[in-house]
Amino acid sequence: MMKTTIKKAVQATLSFLFPSVCVICGRVLVEDGNCGNETRKLQICTSCLSKLPLRLSTERWFPCLSEPFSDDPIPEFSVWALFHYEMPVTALVKRFKFFSEIYCGELLSELMGREFPKNTPVKWDAVVPVPLSEKRLKKRGYNQAEVLAKGLSEHLQIPLCNNVIRKVRHTKQQSRYTEPLERSKNVEGAYAIDESWDITGWNIILVDDILTTGATLHEAAKVLFENGAATVVGAVCATHRENVET
Repeated sequence: MMKTTIKKAVQATLSFLFPSVCVICGRVLVEDGNCGNETRKLQICTSCLSKLPLRLSTERWFPCLSEPFSDDPIPEFSVWALFHYEMPVTALVKRFKFFSEIYCGELLSELMGREFPKNTPVKWDAVVPVPLSEKRLKKRGYNQAEVLAKGLSEHLQIPLCNNVIRKVRHTKQQSRYTEPLERSKNVEGAYAIDESWDITGWNIILVDDILTTGATLHEAAKVLFENGAATVVGAVCATHRENVET
């Protein structure tokens, strides 16, 4: 009893000295004030949560490639995106990806996990993040796709397999290129399956942060299919694209 009382007192003191704040607007979170119990756990106030550019449930599936080509080996590969790539999601992604503010990614990851379709005809075997090269992983310290994948793994209760795909060739950042063909060439041959994995017959959710031209996800998915995967779908935080399939 005394230990419980002391623990509550310590938690109350820490909350007073270091209050939780909204990751977007920075305001102190006050339960039953500007947040509820769940939104407080997410570190976001109800006002900012309501401003997130959530896509309608019928507007979240996309053909992977923005510019399909006739001899595409995986023309049916599609990608699920939760948000429009607009503020404040754009700011959260940039803070998370380039300024090591991982808690921004954890918020997006949790929302992705809550919203990804649960009643699908496919029984998923694994959540697989698109990998970084060793050089970029060493520089950044973490893989943003892996952070985003955790929410899907936890909510769908399927394994997070973060080393199924390896990046075997360091590439320039895709954001340096604007043309789909340039992006495709930049990642061509950059991925391979780790030899310790046998993914024959697996149904896989492949995770990345943003869907732009689709070149990165397409190249990674192609490798999964070539090595025996039965089903692969992509999942990203956001996309600016509007060529949706309803």
